[in-house]
Amino acid sequence: MTKRVLFASGVAALAFVAPAQAAPAFSWNGFYIGANAGGIWGDIDVTNVINNTNFVDIAPGAVFSFSPDGVLGGAQLGYNFQMAGWLLGLEIEGHGMDLDDAIAVAPEPDLFSVESEWGASAALRLGFLVNPNGMLYVKGGYATGDVKTFYLDDTASRRGSVSTDETHHGWIAGAGWEHMISPDVSFGVEYNYIDLGETDHSAVPVLFGTATGTLVVHDVDAQFHTVTARLNWHWNWGPM
Repeated sequence: MTKRVLFASGVAALAFVAPAQAAPAFSWNGFYIGANAGGIWGDIDVTNVINNTNFVDIAPGAVFSFSPDGVLGGAQLGYNFQMAGWLLGLEIEGHGMDLDDAIAVAPEPDLFSVESEWGASAALRLGFLVNPNGMLYVKGGYATGDVKTFYLDDTASRRGSVSTDETHHGWIAGAGWEHMISPDVSFGVEYNYIDLGETDHSAVPVLFGTATGTLVVHDVDAQFHTVTARLNWHWNWGPM
């Protein structure tokens, strides 16, 4: 539902700004700063690699698949170089998010959950001016973010938990539409695919309130999709 609302909002916003094509054209050159908000969803696969505890439900080789979704919001900072009908830019973006999912682990009343709270990227943008004030673009570059896991064993004979928190590194690829709604403000809609790759998560479990001194290692593989609405404020703009 979140994805449908975001896409519908973007289409409605673009329909609203389309008549502005007759307005005076302005240069895209220069710095900009802005804010973004939208939805995020994806896939996280957790494979247990090492388990030196009696958490029998997460034995080595066990795979757990999650489909988290949620919302995100953040800010971006960039610089544009306009070359006739083309644009080349560099953008740094960061966001906080509420993204999580949890599954019950059979046959015991156990719980396994994942979540992510922040992400960031540094990407190049290549744009094509479809009219003087509107631009279609693609982007690609480096991405990073956090992934947390939490396993709760609620069995009376081995009550305990293990939690991990690691920073992942990967890449981002996306595309978007941006339109000038005034000489120094632009509105846009953007889609991104974020691959944070595989990272080993290691932690010492807690059993009956005491650290065990043993080790649990998960291989965590994470990919996300985002759709955001963006508002940018520009400097160094002027008539073309």
